[in-house]
Amino acid sequence: MKAKYIGKYYGKGFDRNNIYLEYEYRGMKYTVVENRAKGNEPLSWQHRTEQDRIDTILDTPQTETKPIDWDEIWTMLGFND
Repeated sequence: MKAKYIGKYYGKGFDRNNIYLEYEYRGMKYTVVENRAKGNEPLSWQHRTEQDRIDTILDTPQTETKPIDWDEIWTMLGFND
C-alpha cells in the first residue's frame, strides 16, 4: 500500500533548516524530515521505518484490558489495612 502525501511545512527558529513532509498510510499520519543543512537519514529509510511501525500497530491483535481496581492495588501495597 502506498502512502498518501498530505503536505509539507518548514521549520522556524532552531529547526529552520528542516522540511517536514506529512503522509497518511493505512489511515494513520506520519512525518518524515529532510534537513537541508546537513545529511540525515534518507527519506526512503524514514518512510520504511514509519510504515513498518504503523503496520506493527495495526496488525498486532489488541488485548482487552480490565479497569484498574485501585482498592486491590492499595491492599497489595499494604495501605488499606
